[in-house]
Amino acid sequence: MRAFLLFLCLCVLPASGYCEGNIDALKEYDYWADGKVRGCRVYDTTGRLRTKSFCRPDGTVEKIEKYDLVGNKIQEGHFDSKGNLAAGLDGWAVMRLEYDGESHLRSQMSFDELGRPIERKVYSEGGRMIFRQFRDSDKLDPYEEAQMAMFLGGNNVKMKNPDE
Repeated sequence: MRAFLLFLCLCVLPASGYCEGNIDALKEYDYWADGKVRGCRVYDTTGRLRTKSFCRPDGTVEKIEKYDLVGNKIQEGHFDSKGNLAAGLDGWAVMRLEYDGESHLRSQMSFDELGRPIERKVYSEGGRMIFRQFRDSDKLDPYEEAQMAMFLGGNNVKMKNPDE
């Protein structure tokens, strides 16, 4: 019996968890009217959403979102038509989000297209922003609603710019 279990653990189980190539069944595509890909959702082998991609009408990737094992968005990135990171409408190129064990947002941090931090927000267990750190820049006007944190007992702190 022990020999059979050893054979099962060493030979059969690793082989069953391994596959080569592309598994198209774990991807769902949306298309523009001209047939170009509009978006793609990638799922893991248990059916959980792991990645969403959004494409422009010309077929280039505009935005990618990544998700953790329980369905929380943990990262979002914006791209230009050449595939390089690019700032979106809010002034950041990448946003990373962290959650506690009960899927409550605990912090989010945004970065520019060069990977430099722009802003960091920390949230209480109740979801209230309790701390905000930002990089002061002529190009970036910090969110007006984030300034409300001062009225609600939170802190706004200037982040050291690595270029200074």
